[in-house]
Amino acid sequence: MDGTAQGQCRLAFFWITLTALSVTACASSQGPVARAKLTQAERAFDEAQQASAAINAPTELKAAEDRLKDAKEAVAKKSYERAIRAAEQASVDADYARARAANHRINQMVDEMRQSIRVLRQEIERLPE
Repeated sequence: MDGTAQGQCRLAFFWITLTALSVTACASSQGPVARAKLTQAERAFDEAQQASAAINAPTELKAAEDRLKDAKEAVAKKSYERAIRAAEQASVDADYARARAANHRINQMVDEMRQSIRVLRQEIERLPE
C-alpha cells in the first residue's frame, strides 16, 4: 500500500468510527427522554383515572393504558424511539379521556341546573298574584 492509499484507509476508518460513535451517542441519549415521556404519560393516565375516566370514558382510558404498556415494554427493550412515540400517544389518549370525563360531569351539572330551574319556575307559577 502506498502512502495515499494508506491515508485514505485511515480517513475512511476515522469516519466510520465517528459515525458509529455518533449513532451510539444518539441512541443512548434517547433513553432519558423516553423515560421522561413515560413518566409524563403515567402522570396523565393517573390524572385521567382520578377524573373518573374509567366510568365516563372507558374506551379512551383503555387506549391510553394499552399505549402506556407498549411504552413500558419498549423502554425495557431499549427501543427508545418506539417508547417515546407510544408514551406520547398514551399521554394524548389519557388527556382525551380526562377531557371526556370532565365533559360528562359538566353535562350532568347542566342537566341538574336545568331541572332546578324547571322546579323553581313551577314554584313561581304556583305563587298567588
